Amino acid sequence: METLDEHIRNSGNYKWYRGNKAQYDKLYAQYETIKNTKRFGAERRAQKALNTANEYYETHRTEIALFESAERYLKDMLQGRFDADKLPPIIKWSAERGKLAAEQKRLNQEYVSLKGEVKEVEKIRRDVDDIIREETRRTRPPRAHDVEL
Repeated sequence: METLDEHIRNSGNYKWYRGNKAQYDKLYAQYETIKNTKRFGAERRAQKALNTANEYYETHRTEIALFESAERYLKDMLQGRFDADKLPPIIKWSAERGKLAAEQKRLNQEYVSLKGEVKEVEKIRRDVDDIIREETRRTRPPRAHDVEL
């Protein structure tokens, strides 16, 4: 379940923050395009575009970092099956986690009931041991306590 939680968390980050990363990539691509042109005033426009891209990046640094981290995690985890154009199977993982949670709850209830039964059996065993000990003490001949003076 912890693995699925990690998958779901990273998939959520990937889904929610990919727009921020796409916007930054778009702004940076505009800068690259302007930088590569050899027109009059291109340097100044390129610097302005770069400043806009950097400002956007600084404003959304955490979201972009979360997206990139989630993307790396999903690429490592899904290996060759990861497609950046598609969203990861969050719904499938959530359903699987739900099944596992239900199974864990069922097993926990079974464990608690078995624990109660074991407690009862142990109590009965102790009572039987006490009864047997009492019976052997009654049927045993009394010991003579001879003391020589």
